[in-house]
Formats: sequence, C-alpha cells, structure tokens
Amino acid sequence: MAASDPVICSNLIDQLGIHPTVAKMLVRRGLTEPNQARSFLNPKLEDLHDPFLLDGMKEAVERIQFAIQHNEKILIYGDYDADGVSSTSLLMYVFRWLQADVDYYIPNRFREGYGINKEALHLAKERGFQLVVSVDTGISAVEEAQVAKELGLDLIITDHHEPPEHLPEALAVINPKKPGCPYPCKLLAGVGVAFKLATALLARVPEELLEIVALGTIADLVPLLDENRIFATYGLKKMSQRKQIGITSLLEVSGVDDVVSAGHVGFSLGPRINASGRLDSANQAVELLLCEDLEEAKQIAEELNSMNRERQHLVEEMTLEAIAEVEAQPDLYQHVIVVAKPNWNVGVIGIVASRLVEKYYRPVIVLGIDEDKGIAKGSARSIAGFDLYKALTECKEYLPHYGGHYMAAGMTLPIENLPLFRSKLSQLAQEWLKPEDYIPLTMAEERLVIDQIDVSFIDQLQALAPYGVGNPTPLFIIENSQVARMQSIGRENNHLKLQLEANGKSLGAIGFRLADLAKEIAPQADLEILGELQMNEWNGKRSPQMVFRDISIPSMQVFDWRSNRIRIEDIETLQDEVSIYMCSEKARERDWLMQKSKDQVIFWERIEDNEWAERVLLKKHMVIVDPPPTLNHLKQGIQQWGQIERIYLLFGDADFDDLLVKAPSKENFAHTYRVLQRGKGPISISKHFTSLSRATGLKKRSLSFIIQVFEELEFIKIEQGFIHINPTPERKPLTESKFYQAQLAREEVLQTLVYSSYRELCQYLHSQLPVIGN
Repeated sequence: MAASDPVICSNLIDQLGIHPTVAKMLVRRGLTEPNQARSFLNPKLEDLHDPFLLDGMKEAVERIQFAIQHNEKILIYGDYDADGVSSTSLLMYVFRWLQADVDYYIPNRFREGYGINKEALHLAKERGFQLVVSVDTGISAVEEAQVAKELGLDLIITDHHEPPEHLPEALAVINPKKPGCPYPCKLLAGVGVAFKLATALLARVPEELLEIVALGTIADLVPLLDENRIFATYGLKKMSQRKQIGITSLLEVSGVDDVVSAGHVGFSLGPRINASGRLDSANQAVELLLCEDLEEAKQIAEELNSMNRERQHLVEEMTLEAIAEVEAQPDLYQHVIVVAKPNWNVGVIGIVASRLVEKYYRPVIVLGIDEDKGIAKGSARSIAGFDLYKALTECKEYLPHYGGHYMAAGMTLPIENLPLFRSKLSQLAQEWLKPEDYIPLTMAEERLVIDQIDVSFIDQLQALAPYGVGNPTPLFIIENSQVARMQSIGRENNHLKLQLEANGKSLGAIGFRLADLAKEIAPQADLEILGELQMNEWNGKRSPQMVFRDISIPSMQVFDWRSNRIRIEDIETLQDEVSIYMCSEKARERDWLMQKSKDQVIFWERIEDNEWAERVLLKKHMVIVDPPPTLNHLKQGIQQWGQIERIYLLFGDADFDDLLVKAPSKENFAHTYRVLQRGKGPISISKHFTSLSRATGLKKRSLSFIIQVFEELEFIKIEQGFIHINPTPERKPLTESKFYQAQLAREEVLQTLVYSSYRELCQYLHSQLPVIGN
C-alpha cells in the first residue's frame, strides 16, 4: 500500500465530496488536482487533445488529402496483433468514408515477421500504390524507409513504440514518444495514434469508431489514463450497446452477454483477435471488424473462436515443454529465463513467456528456432525492475533486430548468438535486480473493516473503472473479520463462497476456482482477505461483495475433526510435509504412522524429551491423533513447539472407553473402606466381588478402581486373589495414588478436549501459549 499525502487527499475530499479511500486512490494514481481528478472520474470526449499537436500530423494530413484528391492508391500497412488489426480497420473505415482508393497489408508473422519489410514495399510499388501509411509499426524501419524512398513511395509512419536513436526518414513520422513531440499524452496505443489521424482527417471526433479504439487500446495493455481512459470508457459503453457487427459477433462467441468491461476485452475479445495473427493471417480479424453482414460476421467470429481454442492448446503444450527445460537446468535460469527450441510456434511464444513469468517471476525470453534459416525469433516479458528494451539495447551486438518497451519486447538473432545473449542478460539481471525483486508483490489500496463498506462506497469505486495498466483493479484487505458460513458452489463445486462477519455487520465473498481453500479454513476462523470489491445485484437488491483472491489467517486455527471414525482416511488428506503427528505408543494407528512418516511422529509418553523439539522447527501443523494422557502433556507440547499455525484433533470419546465416566467420590472411598473393614479375615475377590458391589452401592468398574487405589496407597494388600486389610495403614491423601491422578487427568482431558464445544475448545487451545495467534 503506497502512501498518499493527507493534505492533498483532504482537499480532494472537500472539493469533490468523495470517500477518503477513493481520494487516496486518486492521489496514488497521480491525480492530485481537483479538476484533474474530476476529469478522471467523469471522462469526456471534449477533453481529447488537438491531434495537430502531434509532430508530423499536418504533413501527414496534407499528403493524404492530396492522394485522395488525385486518386492515388493508398496502402495501410498494419501489424498482426489486436492493436495493429484495430488500427488497420479504423483507418480503412476513414479512408473509405473519404472515398480514397485504399487497401491494407498485414505481414505474415511466420514468413515476414514484425514490422515493415522491404519485400512488401516492392510488392506495393508493383501494385501501383503511391502512398503507404503504417499503423502500430514502423518507428524502427530506418532501412525500409530508405527503400521506400528509392522506390518512389511516400511513407507516413504512425506508431507508438519506443523510438530508436535514429528515426526513419519518412514523409511524416507520427509518434507521441518521438523526441521533441509536444503532444501531451504519451501513452497512446497504435490505434490511439491512428484515431488522432482520423480525427484530423475528418475534422471531428469519429465517435462511431470508439469501439475499435477501445478494443486495440485495452488489448495492447497501454495505461488507461488520459486519452486512453476516455477511449476505453466511451468504447466500452458502445460495445455494451452491441452496435459494431464484428465486435458484437465476437462477444457472442466469447459468451459475454452482459455489460462489457475492460476485462472482457483483455481476456475474451483480444485473444480471439490475436489468434488469427498468431496461427495464420490477421486479415481474418480485419475483415471481421470491417464486416457489415451479420451472418458473415458470425461465421468469421466462429473461425476466430476455433483458432483461439487451437492457440490455447498450443500454448499449453509449449509451456509444459519450456517448464521441463527450466526444471532440468535450474541454475542456468536462476536470474533470467531464456529458452529456445526448434519448431516452437513464434505466434504464441509471447503468451508462453507470460506464463513462465507467472510461474517463476523473473524476466523471460522464449524463442522459436528456424534451423533452415539459422535464426531464432523471440518474445520477452519482464518483471518490475528490469527494463527489457534497455537490456536488449545492451545486447544489440547479438541482435540484428529488436524492439519493444520496458515490460515486453521482441527480437531476432542468429542461433549461434544464443549462449552469449543468455549470458549477457543473466549478467544484467544480476547487476540490476536485488533478491527481493524476484518476489512478486500484490499491491492493496487500503486495509478496511466490514463497517466501512457500503453501497455508496462501491458506487464511488465503480467510477474509477475501466481498470487496466496505470489504473489497476483496486484490491483491498478486509481485516478483523470472521468466517460465519462457508460453502463450495458452482456446477463443479470449484468456487468458494464465504459469509464474513464483524461487529454485527456481514459481507459476502466469493473466490472463483478457489474451492480447494475450504480445507485450509477452520470454522469461525479469524482472517484477512484480499480481493476486489464489487456490487452484487440480485432480485432488485444491491449489496457489496468481495471477489477474493487470497486469504491470510493470522492466528492459530483449530480443525475440529473429533469423531470415532477411522483416522487414517483423515490423516491422508493432510499436508504431510508440514505436519507432526502426536499419539500414544499404544495408539491403533501407531504402526501405520511409523511406516508412513516415522520422523514426524511424537509419542505422548516421550513428550518430556527435548530431542523432538528440533524436528518441529519447520512444522506448522500439530495433528493430535489420539488424546494426551493429561492436559499438561498437551501444554508442554505446545510450549516446546512454539508457533503453531494449525491444530487438528482426530480423536473421539471412544478413546476413553477404559475410563470411568467420573471418579468415585471421597465418600465412596470412605464407605468402601468401612465395608472392607467389616469383613472377617481376607476377602475372596472372585467369591465376594458381587456382594461387595451391592454392599457399597457401586458399579463393578468403580469398585475395581477403588480397590486398585487402596492397593497402591497400601491401605490393603492383594495376595492370591484375596484382599487383606492393612491394620495400621499410613494416612495418605487419595491424590498420592498415580492411578487416581491418572483418572482425574483423563477426566479433565475428556471434558476439555472431547465434550467441549468448538468455541470452548478454541479458547482453551489458544490460552496455552501467549505467542499463539500473535
């Protein structure tokens, strides 16, 4: 949780009338002025910047207008990802509206690779094109721009990627990141730059194209701030109205049937648009966005959906192969992962790289090797603290071609350069990254308690959407809450639903695909929970709910598995590597446990030995397989153990079948002694035991118990089946009898650990050690 200036927050609260937490969130996003924050909360098209502030816009517009007026053939040169497809489609619409003689060209990822290529320019010249307008590509095409010039082709470059040291010599280069460009918003995607060109050409903001702008902007993972936020907000609203035929068809095959969010674009529409360029030609995706026939659009959308399924299978297969490579040589990939293999599909290596970052959290480069050409094409994904574009620039002696930005990049290199390239990157990572940089952090906006969360607060949170890069989905930690109810839900019971309570208030929470956590949460557990706060609307009622991602249980948990069933089945469900099993040497599971986990079994009879203390240092779960002889045994075990995260109790009252329900009273002992004294001489146990039972009014087990205590205290002597009264016994209290003490101790164990309620049990166990739960 980043800090935020309290004075600035207070000003925003006063000026905008917003919740204190929302004010802090705005400040963390760099929105410190009331007008700035107001614009963020209420994006408006009139806040879009003048497109002519982009350096090169005036020259580009004049040249395009000249081409249209003179019927010159114009070629839009695009890229094969969702941003490039959106950019291409957008300008196709605009040029057609302006009645230009226009066509588009998107290079094949496999045959041509990324960016403008010389062969395509020669082909454009042969086909009679006189003007080439690039979208989402071209900023690094220095040699290609020279070829275009030699061919007599005018080239206008529109791009948003990081400019190299030397820019291409083109008729116009439009890129907000270009050195010296005064344009206020440097964050535009390729489609955003194309939209600015469209606005300049049309002399108006083409609102009918905002769906396409939002699609490319969100899918390209640019920060959803400034103009990008306006594009996303308005574009998503239009998508929800289902006006654009191609996007509507894609929403349908994606199973999106409600209000469209940035998440739907990023995880449903974007991957399907990208699938065409990853596996075949991106032209299909362009044709979908340009399509005006509903049936044709549905057919193309189904084809893209099918391609996406194929892409998912391919990604899964390649990811498993890459993981196997990393696991086989972990030392080699300690700092940076650079994996390469022949015949890996270069269309999906970027996704595989992202998967590896998720798993290992370190910079990753995945390359597909073309053995015939002797080259490797790669895609890179990074982590915070490691600037990929800067790293690749440091490695440029090994890379004939590379490009990208801080977190993602692409490159091509000769196969023989791979070892040196890997070594250099590893060296850079060791220099730039600290050990803590390899630990992924989840940032939460604020710690809240349930009392602070109401419908009004959720409404204000929703004003911060759409979320994305630069404006991440806000996550919160709900603390000091208790689990009131817990259940697995969903068709496959793979989601977990919780009802949390605190101070008489409640909050519903759901964790998608987190049902496995149920076995990690004890009833009534006190927990902290991390997730996204949303509005739950059901049957006309609105209430806050949390979609949680993770939980933390700060205090020791007690898992009440007390029963008389077979314990082996329960034990096999536990995390053996962090468990210690407590039992007696006579436990019926003893042999099985010793065979299964010998070093993790501790006998109650040996609890006073210090040798077991070292064995529990890294163990966090105490599994009590059968009850301790005394509560002191349990207390001693807990004290010597130290910090315990969980205690499991697996025993039941059947473990006390040999125990008297209650020890006889002192009166019972005194009366029995008097009855024995009335006997004339030794008393035969076999002959007179029943009559003794009647005379004392005790059941035989109680009578037997008293006789054993008397014998231990030397009040009587038993020889050859006869009871002999000691005529001069030494006066001793009953508590000197170990047998009597054991009965009382076992009674205490039974009452405290078996017959107690769950709440009483938890209170007792937590009370045994001050550090538990701290």
